[in-house]
Amino acid sequence: MIFAVCAGYQIVGTEFGGVDGEPVPGLGLLDIRSGRGERRGVGEIVADVDPALGAGRLTGFENHQGVTRRGPGAKPLAAVVTGVGNGDGTEGAYGGRVVGTYLHGPALVRNPGLADMLLGWVAGPLPQVDPRQEELVQKLRAERLAAQGTAA
Repeated sequence: MIFAVCAGYQIVGTEFGGVDGEPVPGLGLLDIRSGRGERRGVGEIVADVDPALGAGRLTGFENHQGVTRRGPGAKPLAAVVTGVGNGDGTEGAYGGRVVGTYLHGPALVRNPGLADMLLGWVAGPLPQVDPRQEELVQKLRAERLAAQGTAA
């Protein structure tokens, strides 16, 4: 299982933009190609995860100038509600047990559904957590989503 963020997301693809914008071979672990976009995506991002993954709505912070295109071997991780993401209305990508995203913020702390999904891939089914133990996490999520005019 691989979870790659921002430049790591670009590097796990088949190619990414080098220093002078020339394509550089990536690791080829995810069927994506990334390059430099015309504008920088900076700020909060909210995106709805592919329902097949069951990880809910994502919230994070993005700071990149990357534009990422998926090939047939990668699915979009999420649909952008607010923010830039890949630059085409989607955010991140996944294929098999490789997940890439432009979300910082920190992505796993702000998105317990995503963290649980990834942990479940590695450790198997997770036991239920007492909701009272997650009050602080849910409060933070509600604040971040409300700041963007969205809800969980």
